[in-house]
Amino acid sequence: MKVLLDEMLPIGMRELLPSHEVYSAAYAGFAGISNGEMIRRAIGAGFDVIVTLDRGIPRQQNLERSGIGFVLIPHNDLDRIRPYADELRRALERASPGMVLRVAAPR
Repeated sequence: MKVLLDEMLPIGMRELLPSHEVYSAAYAGFAGISNGEMIRRAIGAGFDVIVTLDRGIPRQQNLERSGIGFVLIPHNDLDRIRPYADELRRALERASPGMVLRVAAPR
């Protein structure tokens, strides 16, 4: 699965997703652009899922018709992400075009 990490997420997340092809927004050339443009470019580049912490994306964009899956996570600190890496991987496996999945931090 080809995964795009939104530009607010650490590139170190790649180590948590070893069975996926993971790119940062900067590496993909999508830094500094609007969410709508990032989504269009990600679809054009063949990404399957965008991982983001931007909770506003579902309200700002028509994701159901977007042609790409979304996984929303609660933190951008790698040490705080690690405890729910398994849940993140499961969400990526379930994500399909137009679907928005939320991963919760452990309590």
